[in-house]
Amino acid sequence: MTVCSAAALAASVTAGTAGSSAAAVPAAKGGIPSGITLNVGDQNQSAETLMASSGLLKGAPYKVNFVEFSNGPLIDAALASDKLDLGAMGDTPAEGAVGEHLAVKAVLTSLAQGASSWLVARPGITSIAQLKGKKVAYTTGTAQQAFALRALATAGLTQHDVQQVNVTLQQLGTVIESGNADASILSVQYKTDYLEQKPDAKVLANNATTKPPAYGYTVATTAALDNPGKLAAIKDYIRRDIEANIWERSHRSQWIQDYYVDVEHQTTQQAKTILAAGGLSHFVPIGKKQQNALQGVVKLLVKSGAIPKSFSVAPLYSTKIEAISNGILNQVTAGKGQAVQG
Repeated sequence: MTVCSAAALAASVTAGTAGSSAAAVPAAKGGIPSGITLNVGDQNQSAETLMASSGLLKGAPYKVNFVEFSNGPLIDAALASDKLDLGAMGDTPAEGAVGEHLAVKAVLTSLAQGASSWLVARPGITSIAQLKGKKVAYTTGTAQQAFALRALATAGLTQHDVQQVNVTLQQLGTVIESGNADASILSVQYKTDYLEQKPDAKVLANNATTKPPAYGYTVATTAALDNPGKLAAIKDYIRRDIEANIWERSHRSQWIQDYYVDVEHQTTQQAKTILAAGGLSHFVPIGKKQQNALQGVVKLLVKSGAIPKSFSVAPLYSTKIEAISNGILNQVTAGKGQAVQG
């Protein structure tokens, strides 16, 4: 397992393919030819750290390059540039991938256990209706945007009714702390930090209370899926990813230390609060439920004027890939003595 920058990735991919057409195909291990590399788009070192902590990439008969990004739209851009084989993202970037006609398919979907995003207002604002005309911080193109629009809709508001403060995900906490926003979409970590500083601040909504449900996505390029060697590696990676997710839920103390303390620089107590509030997720079978929810995101974005017109998200889904992914999910969860959650 290695980690590289996007620039280094481009160089390594170019170097790795030079002169390869004349070489004989190496012997396969478990259906995976030797020399296969999967370039995986990761956010904030989460997948990289999880695989390292769990040890679940040990013995993989292929190489994994984790390429780090700060948000899903950047992963979409890397997928469009053929720099990645796989990428993890929220529902809005997944919708964006379809809207941008990226040649990708959903290979895994996940659902947060409890809340994972929160709409928090500064002290003095106690309802979503009071946000009309106010400054609300959320990041365009990310899952936080869809959640913000869902939350505003519960009070009959749209994106036009507020002043969006469009900052990076990493600035969503600081922009409300500095007073440059009246409310902000915050992750569990930032919400925990802000409420410690401002205990009289008001939580107006969380993503578990809004509809449609917000699913997470891992998508793969059709080029990778059409390559027999890479498809075999992707199947194996999916299995290891599902096992790592189960490991995470059963090794919370180690995960707290390895990720929230060592990578995110939270205190142990803050990390425990984050996990208790919804810092974990579980994989769910891909199907019509997820497709309908994502189509709902498109409808929401059109209604709010965030995108110009509607389109079908159906190209993101493949019955063939769904059968493979759902079969692996059923096999792994059954082997671990767990029920598949919907």
